[in-house]
Amino acid sequence: MTVLLRILGVRRFQAINTAIIRSVIQQRTMSEHLERTAHNFRQPGVSEAVVTSIQDVSPSVKQLTLQVNNPHFSFKAGQWVDFFIPGIEVFTGFSMCSAPHKLKQHGILELAVQVTDYPPTLWVHEKCKVGDKVGIRVGGDQIIFDPQPGDPKADILLLAGGIGINPLVSIIQHVAHLHDNKVCDTGKVQMLYSASSIKELIFKQTIADICQRIPDVNCQFFVTKENIDEQDQSTSNSIISHRIDGSTLEGALKNLDITSVRCYICGPPPMIASMETYLEELGVKKEQFHCEKWW
Repeated sequence: MTVLLRILGVRRFQAINTAIIRSVIQQRTMSEHLERTAHNFRQPGVSEAVVTSIQDVSPSVKQLTLQVNNPHFSFKAGQWVDFFIPGIEVFTGFSMCSAPHKLKQHGILELAVQVTDYPPTLWVHEKCKVGDKVGIRVGGDQIIFDPQPGDPKADILLLAGGIGINPLVSIIQHVAHLHDNKVCDTGKVQMLYSASSIKELIFKQTIADICQRIPDVNCQFFVTKENIDEQDQSTSNSIISHRIDGSTLEGALKNLDITSVRCYICGPPPMIASMETYLEELGVKKEQFHCEKWW
C-alpha cells in the first residue's frame, strides 16, 4: 500500500508538473505572439466566422474555409488574422491564403494551417469540424499588396518557404484577379517557392495555373528534403532539389527591375535572414524588402 501511494504521489506530481510546464509554454507563446505583433496594425474588434470546409492539402497542412458575415470585415493580400477558439485561452495568427476578392464576392476567406503541438493548431487538426465558430481579427502591415489604378508599376519578387507560402499565394492570386479584371498593371512577378517535399508544395497547381495563363507571372519550385532526378525535374514543372540560394536569386532578378522591385519574403526566420543577405549582396535595398518575421 505504501509503495502504491508513493507511485500515485509521483504520478500526481508528474501530472501537475506537466500541466504547469504546458501552462508556462502557452503563456510564453501567447506573449511572444502579442509582443512580436504589438507594433503591427490590427482592425478594431473581433468578428465571428463559421467553418464551412476542412481539407487535407498535404500530410501536415489542413485548409479551412471560413464564412464571415460581418459586412465591415475586410483584409488586404498578405495580411493575417488573430485566430480565437472558444474554450482555448491562447491564440495565434494565421495568414490568409485566399485573395481579398473571394471575401468581397462570396464572404469567405481561407487559411492553411500546419500542424504543431501548439493548442490552436492542434485544435484545427484534431477537433475542428464544419459548423464550428471562431473569432478572427485582421492584422499585419509588413506584407501588404494593394496596388491602385494610377500607382507606378513595380515588379514583384515573392520568396516563400514552407507554410510561409500563405500570404504570398494570396498576393499572386490578387495579381491574377487584377489582371483578369484589367484593374491595373502590376509589372512582372517572379515567385520562388520552397518546401520540404513535393507533397508540401501545397499551392503548386494553383500557382502553375496562374503562371500558364499570365505571361508576366513565373514561378520556380524547390524541395529541400526530397531528391528529384534529372528526368523528373524536366517533367515536374521545374521542381528543383535544393534550397533557394544566391545564384537562384540572381537569375530571378535578371528578369526584374532591380531598382524598384518589391521583395515579399515569408518563411522560417533563418530562411528570411539568408534571403535578405543574398538580396543586399545583389544590390537590392533594404527598403524594398517586405518580410513577415513574427512567426
